[in-house]
Amino acid sequence: MPSPEEVFTPAKPVSTDMFTTRRHERLQERVEEALNEPGRQVVLYGDTGVGKTSLVMYLAARRGINMLRVECGAPFEEMMRDALGRVVGEAEIEKVQRSAKTAEFGVGLANFLNLTATKSVGQDIKFAKYPRSVGGLVAEALGLLGFRVLFLDNFENIYGKDHSDATARSVAELLKLLSDRGSTQKNEVKAVVAGIPTAAEALVALDAPTARRTAQIEVGRMPPDELTQILDRGGQKLGLQFDPLCSHRIVFASDGFPYYTHLHALHACRVVIEGKRRHVTLEDFESSLDEILNDCDLALKKAYSAAVETTGEVRVRKSILEAVATITHTDVTFKEIRESFLKLHPEYKQPEKLNFLSTAIKPLKETYRVLEDSGRPKSKKNLYRFTNPLMRGYVLLRRDRELRDRHQEPLPIG
Repeated sequence: MPSPEEVFTPAKPVSTDMFTTRRHERLQERVEEALNEPGRQVVLYGDTGVGKTSLVMYLAARRGINMLRVECGAPFEEMMRDALGRVVGEAEIEKVQRSAKTAEFGVGLANFLNLTATKSVGQDIKFAKYPRSVGGLVAEALGLLGFRVLFLDNFENIYGKDHSDATARSVAELLKLLSDRGSTQKNEVKAVVAGIPTAAEALVALDAPTARRTAQIEVGRMPPDELTQILDRGGQKLGLQFDPLCSHRIVFASDGFPYYTHLHALHACRVVIEGKRRHVTLEDFESSLDEILNDCDLALKKAYSAAVETTGEVRVRKSILEAVATITHTDVTFKEIRESFLKLHPEYKQPEKLNFLSTAIKPLKETYRVLEDSGRPKSKKNLYRFTNPLMRGYVLLRRDRELRDRHQEPLPIG
């Protein structure tokens, strides 16, 4: 019997047998269709925690695609050097140099990787001119070594770096090169780039022709039925069963993020197994809230702690975050925040007496940056949302833990 840590994995991509098929809005089919189309490259965009990495890794495993995953962040050439260094060693360089088929790039590859073959190359092999660009060299090498997908993950990590513009342009050029190459080469290598929406938009905007040949696919939040499948599948592997009320609560608290579903289930199952029981109840989930909160992303915890007041009968900034969190859609108006705040604090009674909310919202946007807005301030079209999409689930967990300590009902939603 596996351990909960082997089944529910919030800190890494899910295993193939724990992957929940992404059929909502034909997501999985659209990615597969793009991978099948010659010359078509793929850019996946979506919030952190929605399962972009798991989706790509599942499809590669399911279709038997040899894939090389690269974590973005370093300058382009450094990323490429590290990537090839993981799949090409000195022995492979010697094979490349001895092979007439691949001799055209053998010297270039060796030089690029700063590797020196231990055996001299026969005089009968003449090396042709190898690709001058790093992208061309990588494409040629990966194709001949049997790799079919170069997966550039977490593309947003390059932003904020002094090399971000140059690296983004190099990635855009690589997409173009692979598209051109895919129409003429049998051993086609495709690029899949995954990142948050703003990073993906900036990438495809760099070159219009490249954008036309790149499938830009949004990976949205998971619907409740797919999140429930994660719990059912994990429970079967552990020999446990999630009670319906507990399953419903975990799915709701996940807010569409499989990251949260895995995190909640992991800690609830630990409680059950420690108690030598087989049914995961709502009480098990609630009793594990402290551990869940401690295990949440550090950036979330720091941002929340900095933004909320530590004293006061009504901590206004804290209550505003809870008011936004209880609204079920992502983008909310000031009127909706005001009405949600009134549900939490009915003692204020009259909405017109809540004008102080706009003053309290300002530091949440400008100082603490936990909220962001679009449109003109005080405009009816101005919309607010959490800067980090994972914040909503974290705020609800914090509130639920506080209400449980007071023996009160969970936070009302809607």
